[in-house]
Amino acid sequence: MSDGVPDLKLDWERCEGEWSLLTTCDPPPYATGVYVIWEPLLFVRGRRAVCVGQGPIRARLAEHRRDERIGHHGTGSLLVTWAPCRPDARAGVVRFLAARYRPYENQSDPRADPVSVNLPL
Repeated sequence: MSDGVPDLKLDWERCEGEWSLLTTCDPPPYATGVYVIWEPLLFVRGRRAVCVGQGPIRARLAEHRRDERIGHHGTGSLLVTWAPCRPDARAGVVRFLAARYRPYENQSDPRADPVSVNLPL
């Protein structure tokens, strides 16, 4: 990020204008990119996400729904947003998001060079 301008601008997705519940969101089957999962109360208290990741969005979110490590964070409903992202930038974007949101379940690659983006939250 130079002079406050992100390296890459992403279009963060919502379902019908609202943040999507992890349990019910249904991204298009072709959606690939990066995503952030958070619990609102935990996020307000410490600006921490539950998880950030990348890949085929529908498949990755389905995995996280079944993963007890993801589901046990917080007391409320988990929310998710995702954004299309070039494959060559994804690892760096996830590294940037992980540094910013300090996810409880960190899936970033420490070898990736961070790629700054506009934040969804």
